[in-house]
Amino acid sequence: MIWSTSVVQTTWADLYSCQETGAVSIDPHKSSVIDEDNAQRRWLVDTDQGWHRDAFPGYRGSCKIENGYVVCRTENIAFGEATLSIHPNRTSFVVVYTDYGLGALAIVGKCNEQDAS
Repeated sequence: MIWSTSVVQTTWADLYSCQETGAVSIDPHKSSVIDEDNAQRRWLVDTDQGWHRDAFPGYRGSCKIENGYVVCRTENIAFGEATLSIHPNRTSFVVVYTDYGLGALAIVGKCNEQDAS
């Protein structure tokens, strides 16, 4: 007689809503604080599906935990890449967009963990 046991492991994604509080644009000629009429963009993060700005539906990239930080990367952006990182205390984040050879955009803000239900 053969007995078999199987273990089903269920993992739940961590969900975050992150709101911009400030942004800086940097290029080879200057840097400037961005104030698009106090636009405060929002990012949605699902550690299983990736991340995206709420204005642009559809998750992109991938996320993983690195040294306690939630780190999400997208490398399939035309002419660049983007990284979103949420601090281990899960209350603040930074997004860095790098446009190869032209400059960068850094965005900071606050995050709230969302209920997965």
